[in-house]
Amino acid sequence: NVTGGGPFTLGSLLFGSNDGDPIVLYDKYADRWIITEFKVFGKRVLFAVSVTNDPTGQYYTYQFTSPQFPDYQKFSIWSDGYYMTSNQTSQKVFVFERDSMLAGVSTSRSIYKTFTPPKSTGFFCPLPADADGQLPPAGTPCPIFSYEDDGWGTTFSDRINVFEMSVDWGATPTATIDLVAQLPTQAFDGSYDQNWNDISQPGTSQKLDGIGGVFTFRAQYRRWTGYNTVVLNKGVKVNTTTGQRSIRWYELRQNTTTGEWSIYQQSTYAPDELNRWVGSIAMDDNGSISLAYSVSDAVSVYPSIRYTGRLANDPLNEMTFAEVTVVEGNSSQTSNNRFGDYSHTALDPVDGTLFWHTGEYIKNGQP
Repeated sequence: NVTGGGPFTLGSLLFGSNDGDPIVLYDKYADRWIITEFKVFGKRVLFAVSVTNDPTGQYYTYQFTSPQFPDYQKFSIWSDGYYMTSNQTSQKVFVFERDSMLAGVSTSRSIYKTFTPPKSTGFFCPLPADADGQLPPAGTPCPIFSYEDDGWGTTFSDRINVFEMSVDWGATPTATIDLVAQLPTQAFDGSYDQNWNDISQPGTSQKLDGIGGVFTFRAQYRRWTGYNTVVLNKGVKVNTTTGQRSIRWYELRQNTTTGEWSIYQQSTYAPDELNRWVGSIAMDDNGSISLAYSVSDAVSVYPSIRYTGRLANDPLNEMTFAEVTVVEGNSSQTSNNRFGDYSHTALDPVDGTLFWHTGEYIKNGQP
């Protein structure tokens, strides 16, 4: 389908669906906008791809069917397709036929591959690598990232697992996915409340979901001379007595000669006793890193948005920038614990050093 110019609601753009979990990506390699969400009925994945670089103009729209409901979708841009992970009964990575979708071909295809990350069921959605900077050359496998925690049981270790997936869009599409690295990390505590009541707020006993068990969006991938980088972040527990949570972040590097992955730097950012969660991390054209997130405590800090960062040549394993408040919340959420399933730090495609962040805070009782 081709849908006319906006303004749009999700439903007016995407087959009448306002079911949720929307993600907006800018495919700078094609100079197009990508809007996605799920549709509960029929277990569908919905796409809108702008016909031009005008986000208020026309869109090609597509819908694909998943064998299981694709909850908590995570998308990425790669040379051979748009990749998607989600929470499903058995874990899968989907790939959608990017070149064909950009051309408006109504018969654009998708393919998925089932695989077994450490936690292959429930709310443990892995993350596909999302290209920034240069688009990887055709044929480059797309890395997929998940982690495991030794607190999950005796068969688990504190480490990051790296899978790689490749697609051949021939007459009959085929895909492969393989575990290529298991990277031991420093010790961390990835546990969270079984009812997702993790984050305290002032003036209420209602706690918020700390979004445990996953790397939070996105897994930004960049190519450099001699190596590739991926930056990742996740929520961890930093104080077992108080339940304080904060953000653990990583920079991985892949040697372009050997293909081997390693952890270049890692740390937990917890400069005080506040809770920090729902982080999103990205690296700019100079190799400097920005990390933005929500913040709260039980006494005086309402759910707000802050950020920190580091320059490329700063001492390793440190966020060296003093924390900055982007927007300060003024109230707590009392209706339920659902908060900020998604956040998104993106790099300006023209400037290359300006970061844009989408996150959640509470103002006048509303997120």
